[in-house]
Amino acid sequence: MKKRLFTDSNVTPTEALLRKQLGTAMDYYVSILSKSGDYRKQWQFSRGNGWILKVDDMRKALFYLIPFEGGIEVSLTVRDGERARFLKSEELEYLFPQLESATKYSEGYALRFGIESPVECTSVSKFLTALMQMRSA
Repeated sequence: MKKRLFTDSNVTPTEALLRKQLGTAMDYYVSILSKSGDYRKQWQFSRGNGWILKVDDMRKALFYLIPFEGGIEVSLTVRDGERARFLKSEELEYLFPQLESATKYSEGYALRFGIESPVECTSVSKFLTALMQMRSA
């Protein structure tokens, strides 16, 4: 696993710090956040993970975004019904192995997506768009 950025609890990430630390990966950060529309975005500090950006609808998290050296990570859970629908989607077939092997918790199946390339960013963006459509229906 790559080195996590922003592990000092006294230094909340700012756009300037993110740009400096992420470099070209800032494009992935901006792209993923642009998909989240009106969802609330709030930085939270976790001793084990450092600063993580929680994207939520004021009740439940849609996803968590974690900056790391050379990229970002998107962490989230999908519910039973969402997982079943994703496993039937030919468009998201590339995610089947990860969905099938995801660990089940009380709140759903835990998924983590590392994003270090434009292709990975596009794939995760498609997935998040589909997830938001399911949750808004």
